[in-house]
Amino acid sequence: MNWLVPPTHLTLDIETAAGDPTEAEAALRWSFCPNPNWKAATIGERYLEALERKKERLALLDTAPIISVALRTPIDCRLLHWMPLDIPQISGVPLERLADERAMLQRLREYLETCGPETILVGHNLRHFDLPKIRLAMIRWGLRLPAWLANPDQPTYDTMTMWRYFSTDDRSMISLDECLTLAGLYSPKKIVAGADVPGLYQKGDYLAIAAYAIADVLAQDELYLWMTGQTSDRPVEQAAILPPPGPTEPVQADAPAPGDQTPAMVNVSNDISAILAEFGVS
Repeated sequence: MNWLVPPTHLTLDIETAAGDPTEAEAALRWSFCPNPNWKAATIGERYLEALERKKERLALLDTAPIISVALRTPIDCRLLHWMPLDIPQISGVPLERLADERAMLQRLREYLETCGPETILVGHNLRHFDLPKIRLAMIRWGLRLPAWLANPDQPTYDTMTMWRYFSTDDRSMISLDECLTLAGLYSPKKIVAGADVPGLYQKGDYLAIAAYAIADVLAQDELYLWMTGQTSDRPVEQAAILPPPGPTEPVQADAPAPGDQTPAMVNVSNDISAILAEFGVS
């Protein structure tokens, strides 16, 4: 992907499968800090409770595999993945299947290296989940970090962090679903949530994961544009105080041929629900 001018922003979202259960205890041993006033029996009980919570959220382990990376710029949208799914596109959004996680991360690095120092990296909980996961995964696979990820001064816009400017709620953690709902925007989380992905992966429902990943990155991108004043006014009948509009017919775009370096001109920002509905993810 070579652009004459680097994109102004790149919205990025990863999906992970469940990590190795045996690594949950290793992760807990590094982080478990019992109260020095607890009795030995209490320490044991609290440790086992914490371990069960870790095992229930294996997809959040540092070592949990990244199975897909959804990318959205002002002129492109695509999904990189290594799932056994061989369809070329979903509602005009190209899918690039790579051999394994390492190959996917290499392809992601190629994509990131087309961005410039002023390109803003966008995501929800980007700074504390997506970016750390990607950086660590690249190092674990022996891959050189691109300057875009290694540079701590690369501009980012984390919609979760910035939400404090749009709400009197002072929680540090707020879900994308809640932000979208409060903003009067469509939320794909009403149909599939990130917590559902490990179960879908285990069942082999890779199409649902791909559709959700695309819808999720589009929703994050739309929220970013609204939060940064880069949109036009919505018609009165689509204001947040009224029910959101129903799905519209998705805009189709042909997937690029292998090796095609032309950005896909995909216009799907208003078709998030249609992407999921088209493939029965409801």
